[in-house]
Amino acid sequence: MLNHLLNSLTPRLLTTAAIIAAMALVIGCGSTAPGDGAATGAGAAATAPPAGSGGGPAPTVVPAAATAAPQAADRGLYGGIVPMHDYAFPNLIFHPHDFTNQFKNTSAIYNGLIEYNAETDDPYDIRGDLAESWELQPDGVTYVFHLHEHARWQDGAPVTAADVVHSMDSLVNTAENRPQTLIIAPYYSPGNARVIDDYTVAIKTNNPAPDFIPMLAADAFKMMSKAWDETDIDTSKWENGMGSGPFVPTRLAKDVSIELEKNPNYWKEGLPYIDGIIHYYIADKGTAIGSYRTGQVLMTTFPVTNLSNTEILELQEAEADILDVYLIPNTSLLGTLINTTIEPFNDVRVRRAMHLAVDRSEFRTIFGGGIAPVGTPFPPDTWFGRTESEALELPGFRSGPDGKKHPDDIAEAQRLLAAAGVPEGFKVDIMARTAVEYVDLAQLLADQFRRHLGWEATVQTIDSATGITRYKEQDFQIAAQGTALLVGEPDPIIVKMFMPGGLWIQWSGWEAPDHFINWFDAQSRELDRAKRAAILREMEDWMLTVDPGPLLVYYWSFRDQIVNKQIKNYHMPASLWVQLKHEYIWCDPAC
Repeated sequence: MLNHLLNSLTPRLLTTAAIIAAMALVIGCGSTAPGDGAATGAGAAATAPPAGSGGGPAPTVVPAAATAAPQAADRGLYGGIVPMHDYAFPNLIFHPHDFTNQFKNTSAIYNGLIEYNAETDDPYDIRGDLAESWELQPDGVTYVFHLHEHARWQDGAPVTAADVVHSMDSLVNTAENRPQTLIIAPYYSPGNARVIDDYTVAIKTNNPAPDFIPMLAADAFKMMSKAWDETDIDTSKWENGMGSGPFVPTRLAKDVSIELEKNPNYWKEGLPYIDGIIHYYIADKGTAIGSYRTGQVLMTTFPVTNLSNTEILELQEAEADILDVYLIPNTSLLGTLINTTIEPFNDVRVRRAMHLAVDRSEFRTIFGGGIAPVGTPFPPDTWFGRTESEALELPGFRSGPDGKKHPDDIAEAQRLLAAAGVPEGFKVDIMARTAVEYVDLAQLLADQFRRHLGWEATVQTIDSATGITRYKEQDFQIAAQGTALLVGEPDPIIVKMFMPGGLWIQWSGWEAPDHFINWFDAQSRELDRAKRAAILREMEDWMLTVDPGPLLVYYWSFRDQIVNKQIKNYHMPASLWVQLKHEYIWCDPAC
């Protein structure tokens, strides 16, 4: 299986998911669930959004009527608690729109308007969740969503169009901490949603936006009760979470575990199958590997573990009889986060020197498992990124005749630092959260800076939640850090990392120049893919030759979802931030 997997892996965006997902899970048999057995695609299909700028074919848009009685319901086993491995304990802020990494824990409490289909291997299959159906109006910018009239919040109140309008405006509320959901701000502005009737809502985009539906289907964009959000209770507390989803929050033990139980009154008939979920925080790699091998955890909370690509491939090869490993390409990157508000990192010459000094080939060899694409600002070998072969000829990416770091890049980096007044022996702390492979990455980065720049680099390890807090306070110099993208399209990459309000901008303090923002606006509205790609190339060229911005990408990582073969009806997601409700999985034998 490992050899087949490696042969299947290519650095193409998302389309690789369909190839890798050929490792189909065997569906268990057992007790039948109630339901009318309606086919998933029953009914007339709604109008799909216009194609032309996305990274693949237009999403399949189908009515969601069948979600109330899923076709899989006649072959799922009920019961059991699924223990899951959580790579990082979250900050204790659980409002559904105020999140960074805690959303992996809260997603199962809420529903979105639409969702990526968790019952298929097709990574582009988008269907309704709270919305029974939807259609794009002739103006090309207005979507009308028809809600399930039997959908209920967990307090028993109906889900209405007023809740959707409130939720959409909350997603882009700049007065609150919305580092992830603000990604849709280029498409949606407060006031763009309106109630047609109790169960029909119109949502208008700011301009024709082919990426809007694929973005809205990601798990970040959950709907919440207007009444709940406007109460006096603390909506950020775990125990106060209240959505419309398949699970409800129960116990939380800080730095140990987070628990959810089945919503006994879930409005989707027959779902979920399992009785509950426990997220166990396991930071130590050895402990995590042992837990997978012994069945103490049956799957990851979402497709991120503490293991590098190299380590995950070794685990897959060793435990192929009990584990399936799914690798998701080009929706995650690993690199250096730079605090550009402090000296000397506020000097573009210093950031450029760091870009030239990083030996990306070492990172890819040691941690990338020989499969991770090179770390250009945009993922290589995609419709909007340059080819990997082109990238490997560029300063900062090229190797010298001996296969090591190109000496001209090191010399130019040293010249830039001297011009910026940064002396040899400069002391720098590299912060590393005890999550994913950040500590190991930081240690290699420190070694490279010592060898190539003569810096005295020290790695400062810190627990994950405290590290996130320090990022928000810009209390760091540089850090080993990665990011997971909601969907693998240009807009979420650029908004999250380079545009005002984006998560990395909030942490780094970097300010994009006006011409960069103008480039972004132009490409976001361009429906001709070739013209859009040309604008994106200008943006990437500028980052590669002038200012890398707030981050230096080492490589585009394959992130991993580990699933015990005991878990049935799991399908590989299109990206990291989709299919996290776990309402369709079951255990056979019983968990």
